[in-house]
Amino acid sequence: MKPVKWVVLLLLAMLLIAFLIQNYHAILAATTFEFSLFGVLHLSSKPIPLYGLILGSVFGGGFMTALYLGFGNFRLRRTLRSVQRQNDSLQEELKSLRNLPITEADVPTRQPVAAVGNDSVEGAEGANSG
Repeated sequence: MKPVKWVVLLLLAMLLIAFLIQNYHAILAATTFEFSLFGVLHLSSKPIPLYGLILGSVFGGGFMTALYLGFGNFRLRRTLRSVQRQNDSLQEELKSLRNLPITEADVPTRQPVAAVGNDSVEGAEGANSG
């Protein structure tokens, strides 16, 4: 599976390089952004090359993804710490209960089970055979 993965990545890299070579002048062309708010506010950016815009978008997306995953990881660590504390307290409780001495007064005695149906088993065997 690894060779297939490398071949696909190599093909994608070659396609990207071919695209960049064919569109060299378009990628270097400057782009300006304009923002107008009902004619009251008018903002425009300095000319930015297209490759700068693309790289900025990629890095901005990576940064936003890292923030999102970082906050999720933080929440998971906090939950893990809480569960570990609860587990530790339950383990301590279990150890304390295991170390309690057992006395005769604390142990309930088991009542003997009455022998019910010893005759009925013999009677059922006789009924099935006849």
